Amino acid sequence: MSRPLFVAAFAAISLAVASGASAQQFGYFGSNGPAFWGELDPSWEACGTGEIQSPVDFSRAMPPKKRGRPLAIEYGTTTGEIFNNGHTIEIETDGENTLTIDGVEYALVQFHFHLASEHRVRGRGYDMELHLVHKAADGSNAVIGVFLTRGISSGALTPIFANLPDDLNVKHPLTEPFDPSTFLPAEQARFQYVGSLTTPPCTEGVHWIVMSAPVTVSDEDIAQFAERIHFNARFTQRTVK
Repeated sequence: MSRPLFVAAFAAISLAVASGASAQQFGYFGSNGPAFWGELDPSWEACGTGEIQSPVDFSRAMPPKKRGRPLAIEYGTTTGEIFNNGHTIEIETDGENTLTIDGVEYALVQFHFHLASEHRVRGRGYDMELHLVHKAADGSNAVIGVFLTRGISSGALTPIFANLPDDLNVKHPLTEPFDPSTFLPAEQARFQYVGSLTTPPCTEGVHWIVMSAPVTVSDEDIAQFAERIHFNARFTQRTVK
């Protein structure tokens, strides 16, 4: 994460608290920050005591998995509703989009963003991270993580960032359909591991696929997100070797 964005995000802490972020069930700073999530609600105990919590730092000894082999995804034309839930900007998806892992099919249900990246590679983080959240018939989750780094253009994500809402918990239909596969980097080398959700209740057993190559997001789009959400990344929980 670049120093100007880092400074700007933390400069907004007091504003976020004063504007009511502390009224949310959980937050990213202070007494309802990540270090205390496991104490805020009995059903969130895993946030404090779980053994395979996410996000993680991928160590130098762990190269990207399945280099050159395409992801087992079937994505297509999708519509969605975008909303600001106070913790992130989330898009609930409506379409036939699936990810298959070890013979289990997971359907894409939503995607959202973190500022800065939650996962790290050999200690290095990125400006943002996109999470595409999938759910299987038995309720288990699989998430594809995509690192976002500042660049000239936001590419396929431009229409999403053009519709970032200010109002809380009001769903706005996106006017244009999209294909979630266009959000992924062309290079499909990736890290895979089993961890947890990175927000309460921090449920474990989540299949994570984190793409090794980042995609770009424009300075303006990062700034627009930061104005609405500020810093919303859980610190790394462990190193995966």
